[in-house]
Amino acid sequence: MQTNVQQLATLLRYYSLVATTAAGSGHPTSSLSAADLMAVLFFGGHFKTRLHDHEYHNNDRLIFSKGHASPLLYALYTAAGVVTKEDLLTLRKIDSRLEGHPTMEFEYTEVATGSLGQGLSVGVGMALNAQYLDGVPYHTYVLLGDSEMAEGSNWEALQIAAHYNLHQLVGILDVNGLGQRGETMAARDVEDYASKVKSFGWQALVVDGHDCAAIDEAYEQARREMSKPTMIIADTLKGKGVSFLENQHGWHGKALSDKELQQALAELGPVNTHTVAAVAEPEDVTVRVSEPKTLDDVDVSYSEPLATRKAYGHALVEMAAQFPNMVVLDAEVSNSTYAEYFRKHYPERFFEMYIAEQNMVGVASGLARRGKMPFV
Repeated sequence: MQTNVQQLATLLRYYSLVATTAAGSGHPTSSLSAADLMAVLFFGGHFKTRLHDHEYHNNDRLIFSKGHASPLLYALYTAAGVVTKEDLLTLRKIDSRLEGHPTMEFEYTEVATGSLGQGLSVGVGMALNAQYLDGVPYHTYVLLGDSEMAEGSNWEALQIAAHYNLHQLVGILDVNGLGQRGETMAARDVEDYASKVKSFGWQALVVDGHDCAAIDEAYEQARREMSKPTMIIADTLKGKGVSFLENQHGWHGKALSDKELQQALAELGPVNTHTVAAVAEPEDVTVRVSEPKTLDDVDVSYSEPLATRKAYGHALVEMAAQFPNMVVLDAEVSNSTYAEYFRKHYPERFFEMYIAEQNMVGVASGLARRGKMPFV
């Protein structure tokens, strides 16, 4: 497995470089740093999905929170045989579905990313859906950049994920130490990230992000964890695999010239672009289904004027009887918004998000993406 996955990581680097040079723009170095992490996840038997049924309810989910590494995302699906090499070379063209950051034009995108610090919150929503609503075993993986760990929304997501014991949520933090204009806040101090993540109640696994065997074991350990979410903190090199790019300033968001590309590809060595790599398939499981029901103790007469916020609380309960996919999130004000009415009647479909509103909206996005109707 290891040698094969290492060859696939090289292929992912090849595709990322070729596509961005053809586009004349993009983020090849950010893609190169995470290539080993994604090759092991996707082709090492950890990520389980039906490639030709990407909406299947028990597919694992992959969110590129570091959306600028979209060449790597598209390279994954090219190596898996569902994006053609011709399509890959349309990256960033005006009529291409392969945009500079992932959007819903690309059918395998879970959520549009580009504004950093939002992917983990969306992942929390998907994990909540799996563990608390649908009752299915899929895992949600979120690839994060180290620069975006300066965003407060990520730490909001970290604490709420631990609060709900979301053991089917796995973050993958690509600590390459370089942002757009220079070093990130913590540079490549992976132990600093580990101590912070642990303090929020997560399992933290520090790995060499270019050691496929170590990465493989980290994914295995994440799947074995049954009580808390996991963050894999990977020590990587931006531009890994190409000597004149590795850990060098000034290459963020910059494509290689044709001449530079040839030099880079020579360093990568031979690749087999006819490779179609297999991806593991998920279990065939049944979704937990909630049936519509009638509540006899809900007053819908409205014989007297009703405050708007109280009307909201009443309406939630009335609607919920007809819409079993409806969920309600509240930021610790349910006695003011009267969402507490919903919590009383449907506690299994109510999630307290506490006073962390930005995360709450991201979580709602993840729930919506998995077919739920969130009221926030």
